[in-house]
Amino acid sequence: MRPISQDELVLLAAAYLHVPGRRLRALVRGEDVPFKEWIAGESGRKLVHARHQAREALQRLAALGATLVTIEQPAYPAGLRELEDPPAFLCVRGALPVSGIAIVGSRTAPPPALQFARDLAKRCAMPVVSGLARGVDAAAHEGALEAGAPTIAYVGTGLGITYPPEHRALEDAIVARGGAVVSERLPDEPVTKTSLAHRDRLQAAHAIATVLVASEIDGGAMQTMRFAKELRRPRFVLDAQGGAEYAGNVQARADGALPVAADPSAALETIFATLFKGTPRAAAHSTRSRSTR
Repeated sequence: MRPISQDELVLLAAAYLHVPGRRLRALVRGEDVPFKEWIAGESGRKLVHARHQAREALQRLAALGATLVTIEQPAYPAGLRELEDPPAFLCVRGALPVSGIAIVGSRTAPPPALQFARDLAKRCAMPVVSGLARGVDAAAHEGALEAGAPTIAYVGTGLGITYPPEHRALEDAIVARGGAVVSERLPDEPVTKTSLAHRDRLQAAHAIATVLVASEIDGGAMQTMRFAKELRRPRFVLDAQGGAEYAGNVQARADGALPVAADPSAALETIFATLFKGTPRAAAHSTRSRSTR
């Protein structure tokens, strides 16, 4: 186990003290030296406890085989820096591809939508970004794994907790096969509605495009689409009609997302033609091959 970095210890201690993101980013950049010295040296009870928590968190990450990636490091996904309030650090288990395509949707999507998500991810030839949830997320991760492609799971828990719990084997497979599980939360923090919403913005920011497979009008995947729009990233939506299970698709199309056919090959032709202007496979291969560990 490598020695604990003083900079990482101070950063996580500040996070445990609920220091705002802008100040955490300043700590990473080395712009707030007096504040750093105060956190590192103050003997008050709260600060001593925060440093103890930070040391335990770093030991926990090491035990999980995970690393801390700060916003100033090359391994930090470039797309996340475009967020209004990017995380000062990420906890990363595995290898983190630099880009990818987000495939998102409902936890209760109908079987044809799940099959589409799986087949799209399997044929994508790029890293697949999703959120480890039941339904479309799991199908997308599994499709990528079946194709031998890396997949990235942004999660709403701290590393060390798997949500939902039955996806522990899927999480392990993602890491074992060259992908990553990523969180902006501290180790072992439980899931909340807020943390899931924050996770959605990271998916949209990491990906060069987002594909909505199936969603209710108020589904969490709609938040990912909203963040993608705010970031001016291409958005695609399965051109499907139906009841409530596809109501979000109808809204996404009305909001400017480009429709794609239910045939995965045809859908990918539309996606790649939009993204890569006629040279999809070469560009996709190049994007896939540039990953960091």
